[in-house]
Amino acid sequence: MSTATVMQEPGLSGTSRRPPVAFGLWLLKTLALWATIIVASAVAAKLVGHLPPSPRQDGPLTTMQSVFAANGGIALVLSLLASRLRVRWAEMALVLFVAFFCLSVGMMMIEALYFNDAVKMPMDELWAWGAVGVITAAVTGIAGALLFRPGDAPAAPVPANVFWRLVWLTLIYVVLYYTAGFFIAWQSAAVRAYYSTMNIPFLPTVGLQLFRGFLWALISLFIVTRMKGSLASRAFVVAGLFAVVTAIQLLYPNAMMPWDVRQMHLVEVGSSELVYGFLAVFVLLGGGARKPLSPTSPWRVIAGRA
Repeated sequence: MSTATVMQEPGLSGTSRRPPVAFGLWLLKTLALWATIIVASAVAAKLVGHLPPSPRQDGPLTTMQSVFAANGGIALVLSLLASRLRVRWAEMALVLFVAFFCLSVGMMMIEALYFNDAVKMPMDELWAWGAVGVITAAVTGIAGALLFRPGDAPAAPVPANVFWRLVWLTLIYVVLYYTAGFFIAWQSAAVRAYYSTMNIPFLPTVGLQLFRGFLWALISLFIVTRMKGSLASRAFVVAGLFAVVTAIQLLYPNAMMPWDVRQMHLVEVGSSELVYGFLAVFVLLGGGARKPLSPTSPWRVIAGRA
């Protein structure tokens, strides 16, 4: 589905204008969001400090090229998401913050903390990375809400039995995680050699991924129930969002993980998150009796009592 198609569907901001004008305005907003992310991340890095120096180029892009490419991809998918949100201004800022920070930093920090005995990343650098992510995502969320200026909208409907849908999504995440890991990443000799010296127990790692899978399901619920449009169109947007925001940062030169390993993880993570994001919309919203979403009591919604 093209960007022009997304911008022309009923219910999207700007549809009262002719399609070329609406697309042009959307593109300008996307470019503004792209510049905001770059500036915000640079300022945040200066304010926080404790980040390692940029390593030499070890992949197809220099550090500066990867900054423009990665943030451009993130701005693109966040703009597509912002165009589909049916929430008020403050809630749009929050949704964009969650989509940016949780997918690009928060969920990755959980794994980084768990595997840090093997990876041995300095803790001050790890927490600095998280702080920079919080600041950048907060500024981006506010800027996105200002740029796309949503109007009031009725509460989005969600199906009954949401808890069991979350359970299914948790299991789907774990299956996709290990399937992509084995059939894509682990087929690379460079990946096998990189992890051969790390003592990582299997069963506790499965428990970690079940926990992360449930968090992914909650994040999916938070995002997709605040979107408008058909299930298929929402699925395409969420699939792109999950794939790009989680994987594209592997383009950055990284002193701790060489490019021949990162490129396999980029394909692995990008493909598994693409499939997961697409399935998440249909698992959470497809079929079933619909109930109004109560944003003030999300746990009642999950428990099926909303």
